[in-house]
Amino acid sequence: MTQPRRNWIPLVAFCAVLVTGGVEAWAETVYVQAKTAQLRLGKTSLDAVVGNVKYGDALEVVGRDGSWVEVKTATGAKGWIFSNKTSSTKPSGTNDALARLGQSMRGGDASATTASAGARGLDKASEGYADRTGVSARDREAVDRMTAYQIADQEVEEFLREGGLGEYAK
Repeated sequence: MTQPRRNWIPLVAFCAVLVTGGVEAWAETVYVQAKTAQLRLGKTSLDAVVGNVKYGDALEVVGRDGSWVEVKTATGAKGWIFSNKTSSTKPSGTNDALARLGQSMRGGDASATTASAGARGLDKASEGYADRTGVSARDREAVDRMTAYQIADQEVEEFLREGGLGEYAK
């Protein structure tokens, strides 16, 4: 005796859901862990840039090949990104490590803005500490000069490319 055809209906419906978009429920998401990163047309640092993403952006994984991840942005742009610029965990808060450190050292009382400002130079609390511990004016000026120095993203990118580092490693 054969089974009635209606027993196949749930199986066919399930397959239809998978084919028509149900697969998206299992899509992998990664998050940008670099201040900025570039999506490229191909899987090398020499391929054309097709878009830029920033810290914390969610990206849907389309594929993987070695150290490269093919992704799609929330706006639908597709491209390849070097895997070390992404993480499977969503970042929380600011990407300013010094601000986070400042907050933890102050017991969480300071806002990210205050902690970041303190990290860039001697704020009033830091000046008080420097006064109490005898930090010289020369050393204070050196800290201010170091924290004021900034490196442009393009300079970092060129350094990595010339040194064959990160996504430019061969």
